[in-house]
Amino acid sequence: MEKNTSYNPSNLRIYEDLMSNRGDFFTFKSNNSFSEKIIWNLPSSKSHFIRWLFIAAQSEKKTIIRTPNSIGNDILSCANVLEKLGVRIIKNDYEWIIFGCKPGNYNNKPEELDCGNSATTVRFLSIFLARNGINAKVFGDESLSSRDFSELILLLEKGGISIKKENNNYLPFTLEGSLNLEILDVPVKKTSQLISALLITMPSSIEKLTLLLSNEIVSKPYFELTLELCIKTGANLEFNDGEIKIKPWNIQIIEEIIIPGEASLIFLPLLFCKLHKCRVEINNWPEIKDSLGFEMIREYISAIGLSWTNRKGSVIIDIDKSGEKHFFIDISKNIDSITPLSILMAISEGGVITGIDNAINKESNRIKSTIELCEKFGFELKFNDNLIISKSNLNAPKSLILAEGDHRLQMCAILLLTSTGGLVESFGWYENSDLNFIKRLYCQGVSIS
Repeated sequence: MEKNTSYNPSNLRIYEDLMSNRGDFFTFKSNNSFSEKIIWNLPSSKSHFIRWLFIAAQSEKKTIIRTPNSIGNDILSCANVLEKLGVRIIKNDYEWIIFGCKPGNYNNKPEELDCGNSATTVRFLSIFLARNGINAKVFGDESLSSRDFSELILLLEKGGISIKKENNNYLPFTLEGSLNLEILDVPVKKTSQLISALLITMPSSIEKLTLLLSNEIVSKPYFELTLELCIKTGANLEFNDGEIKIKPWNIQIIEEIIIPGEASLIFLPLLFCKLHKCRVEINNWPEIKDSLGFEMIREYISAIGLSWTNRKGSVIIDIDKSGEKHFFIDISKNIDSITPLSILMAISEGGVITGIDNAINKESNRIKSTIELCEKFGFELKFNDNLIISKSNLNAPKSLILAEGDHRLQMCAILLLTSTGGLVESFGWYENSDLNFIKRLYCQGVSIS
């Protein structure tokens, strides 16, 4: 847990009592008096962690993954399904040790595999099962079960997998058979995870594969991360003119893996800083190569009235209204920024967000849910292909805020409530990415009951 050098946390037993006895909602009291500086460390990057778990699961040698940052439930869900397939994972406080399986040595009768809230795990796991000829039922929580997996299902069916669906193209579904493909046209317009899953699981294949990409890849930094990890562990692939040729490879991991902080959550400490006019220190902001394109926010930091300083390995965020202005920003490569960025722009000088089409494919229709959340706090947003955000005053909501099964929406609502006060659904959607989110706020002095 992060420690604040200028604030002495209350007895954590009170916090534990709060969490163990919480009802249907949290009550926040308005509070705009915080320490001059707070510490906000990012949780582990689930994009890095989940990819490394699937790679390690296919390695015959042990893999050590260092975990200097907290871990969210999506990572734990991924680990749980791999363990059920026979992968042994020793979870210590600061490192995980993974013992993968030899080909053919996985548990081929796992029956049911619970992916929790992790859509990444569903896509990677389903293709992993198909590669290894493992028959299983794949399911998830209520939020995940409302997401459309038609592209994944169609891809698997093209590869010879029989899929028993209980609810059209939604979870749960049962896979039977082995993936049998030499060439495949992969849809990449809505998500890059299908192409990533096909590449990451290639060590489990016995055939070479040619992948055809007919569209520009959405969320390209995540695809580039996949390529980097495959090449780093021994893959030999050719990538040109919308075509990838790849062969199975024996995984070589020659060093311990260190998981960086979750770059997509950088907007949350920025929002806390902006709301409460306090300095925020982030000690584990990832290097540019690990930031998955989210370093783009640094180019716009002054436009939302903040400053960014690197100091001895830390990033310091502070108030600086001198450069605040109305601006345009394309987030097609960073779609997860839509909700917190919209709020930051609304409490600054406003602006326009473009490249948001794929936001409808998230845990909620995040265009619609972002607009609805913002309206509850008095912000004016309009959607006309782009998201048009007016400079607005922050007002307290008049009703309970529901998270719609969307962890990012819930975390943004909670941060706004630390300023206005109010009620929010207490179910821990935020725990999917950041188990320490509420604890961090509590220990900084946020009033929660």
